Amino acid sequence: MARTLCNHCNFSLNTCICNAITNINNKVTVIILQHPSEEKIAKNTAKLLNLCLTDCQIIKGENNDDFSILKTLPVSSTVLLYPNEHAINLDDSAEQLSVKNITHLIVVDGTWKKAYKILQLTTLLNQFKTVSFKQLPKNRYAIRKAPRADSLSTLEAVAHSLFLIEQLNPAPLYNTLNELIQKQTQHMPEHVKARYLD
Repeated sequence: MARTLCNHCNFSLNTCICNAITNINNKVTVIILQHPSEEKIAKNTAKLLNLCLTDCQIIKGENNDDFSILKTLPVSSTVLLYPNEHAINLDDSAEQLSVKNITHLIVVDGTWKKAYKILQLTTLLNQFKTVSFKQLPKNRYAIRKAPRADSLSTLEAVAHSLFLIEQLNPAPLYNTLNELIQKQTQHMPEHVKARYLD
């Protein structure tokens, strides 16, 4: 039997996070390229961003055909958040990039393997500068395990980026994430919950 979903947040009624959603007026346009397999994952945080940020768009796909929107973005002021060897650190004042000029932030939503696949198939991304962080913020999203130490959820990565680019207070986004974690773990046996939250 299918679960009844909240009409607003689209989570199941017993994990509804509407009371934690805050509308946040971000200046930088956030474009999330989401691997199709992420859409139905209950612990996916991209949709939290879409619920909170006033200027955020999720596009599902894997390649140039799916992400044709990339052809319309201003190359000089659009950046891709991805930690490769060419990435400019948003938190390093010595790096030669004026973060104040950034108008669009592209984020790939998927596991590391799926994100890498999207990058390989979406050559339109090659035209944009890549950005990353010198110092990662604390990972708050323990309920979804990742194989790499430098893993952040999509929400955490975007929240930290917007803080560095436009000094946007990340607390409302983190509060929404905390609500999701609380709702996702509320029915777990204590010994199971302890594996994630301790």
